[in-house]
Amino acid sequence: MEPWPHAVEAEELKVGWRRLTKKVFNGPDGKEHEYYTKESVGDRCIATIALTSSNTVIVAEQFRPGPEKILEELPGGGCEKDEDIETAAARELHEETGYSAGSIKYLGAVYKDAYSNTTSHYFLARDCVKDAEQHLDDGEFVNVKEITIAKLFENARNLMMTDTEAVLLAYDELKSIEEGTE
Repeated sequence: MEPWPHAVEAEELKVGWRRLTKKVFNGPDGKEHEYYTKESVGDRCIATIALTSSNTVIVAEQFRPGPEKILEELPGGGCEKDEDIETAAARELHEETGYSAGSIKYLGAVYKDAYSNTTSHYFLARDCVKDAEQHLDDGEFVNVKEITIAKLFENARNLMMTDTEAVLLAYDELKSIEEGTE
């Protein structure tokens, strides 16, 4: 199978503060097939599993309008077009929580779903230290909490967070840290 060629150039539509991208492809059946995908082509976002020196996980507790629930999220957000993803991860961690990372390690990237244009990049930060106040965007409301690694695993299994892919990417390392066998 080969990727389908574009029938026309992708068209971006703004809906509130979100974007949809209309894509029209020439399918293998010779017909045009129209799809609406989320966000802009080439968008990138990041999230970080951030651990203190005592190996508690720093989470950003937030109300999420989709599920209409308070979730214990990983600190993260979007990357500027020319911003390095590791720099974006450190920046978002600091802005949302006031914590700085002692070290940061890239875990990997995922596509959230087949209709998203965004590549999500994940990091594991160690020895994080609270050294500033939060610097939140307008309309952003975050309570910073520290939870155990076991609680992070529980959140990932029980609809209490997004970015559960990060937990999968870091699972072996987090288990070793939790068990003291790293």
